[in-house]
Amino acid sequence: MTGTPGSGVAPSSRSFPREHVQVPRSLLRSPSHGALAVAVWAMYETLMPRVLGGGRAPAFARRCWVAETLGVSEKTLDGARRELLADGSGGPWLARSSPLGAKRAVRHAALRLPRETGEPYVAVPAWTLDLLSACGEPGRHVSPSAWRTYALLLLVRQGGPEESLETSVAYLGSLLNASADTGRRRLRELERAGLVEVTARRGGRLLVRPVLDPDEAAQVVVTYASQGRRHTISPSQPRAFTPGKDGQSPLADPGTPQKAHDHKTSSLDVSRPPAAGDVQVVDGHPRDSGRPISPMRPTSQALRDSVAARQAAELYRQAVPTPLAQRIPAFGRRRVLAAIVAELAARTPVELAERIGRRWEPWRWRDDITDPTAVAITIVRRGYHCPDVRCEEHHRLDTGQACAACAQIASVIVRRRAGAPDSGEDVDAGSTSSGSPPGLAPAPEVPAAQSSQPPTAATTKPGNPPYENSAYRAARAAVDALRRRRQHPLNQRC
Repeated sequence: MTGTPGSGVAPSSRSFPREHVQVPRSLLRSPSHGALAVAVWAMYETLMPRVLGGGRAPAFARRCWVAETLGVSEKTLDGARRELLADGSGGPWLARSSPLGAKRAVRHAALRLPRETGEPYVAVPAWTLDLLSACGEPGRHVSPSAWRTYALLLLVRQGGPEESLETSVAYLGSLLNASADTGRRRLRELERAGLVEVTARRGGRLLVRPVLDPDEAAQVVVTYASQGRRHTISPSQPRAFTPGKDGQSPLADPGTPQKAHDHKTSSLDVSRPPAAGDVQVVDGHPRDSGRPISPMRPTSQALRDSVAARQAAELYRQAVPTPLAQRIPAFGRRRVLAAIVAELAARTPVELAERIGRRWEPWRWRDDITDPTAVAITIVRRGYHCPDVRCEEHHRLDTGQACAACAQIASVIVRRRAGAPDSGEDVDAGSTSSGSPPGLAPAPEVPAAQSSQPPTAATTKPGNPPYENSAYRAARAAVDALRRRRQHPLNQRC
């Protein structure tokens, strides 16, 4: 006898859909098993190979690989596996072999399979497990709790694949034994990943349609990033009347007809009758080519974040050196991607790739790198403070000239180290600074005619330390002259 997803009847081994994972209903609703434990059970169920005599054989998978695939650490994975190995009311959900020998190959087998026990189940698409990994497509990563919410939506939904479930965030939170805010956050994760298509109704009700096809999920991601969540307008629920002018009133004058409001018509097409049924679907926040889009809209911010995340992932694959990238763990990769996204706010991908290649040269031949994540973040970030965002290695990227802000900061640092007062005396001998604030006097300029040395490549080539800058050397020379004058015996007070 063949069963259908969510029908509660286990199919035979021959009709088992290889593109789906049969998750038992009791495990999915178990309060003693976390969301990560449910995802780990589904992962091992997909890894178990088929045997010739029927059934499934235990799966062999390294702990580090399973942890990286699920986007967690190995210790967190051990905690989830202990939940599955515990002997509950119906027995454990996971079996673990204990082979003898120095080179042990531990195998795991998912127990209490629905097709063997006849227990009710829900069929979850196997491709959704790929979204749990942090190494997947940027912006589509989901947490184990969100993946469990997706499986619960498939369980409680009635009807065919195209049917939607009318629910609320409070009900989604109750499915997870959590609050309504938790249900709202999990639903947002599923929307960003394209696993569900949500239509908001008045009164806080939601129409949630789970997406089963990966190609359709990719289209849902693009639609959600550009237009946001869809909304419905019911003809039986008219909009509240709000006076738009002084002459309008929500209460009609006695003996006179009520004056109707002149609000602009919504995006519903008034030339056509309403859609069949009690609702008419309108795409949320339609974009008009002739109207400027405000940067404060959340949909535009989500679109910008997704574009920056894709650029950061592409730059990570191409610019970060392969020997260094292979040593960065999964949790460290997220920190490096966040640093790349922050730097892309002031740099183009080409400029940031040049910086990464230039910064990697001193680290290329070193064999004492103990923290590859810190090294990757070091070569990605600019590494020094300068108010000019276009300053790179103390030179402006737009003009190629030395950065004036860096020269001013260098002069202030030299003055403080020399012990000069913050105000009253400038670094130039006998001159006072009246137009600049105290402690931030501009560095003196050296005319080209008085310069005894011609300009060399060391003074114009980007990437040199600040003490090779001409303005820095001039400020240093002036401070040294001021120090010698103050230390002269004739200037010392008795």
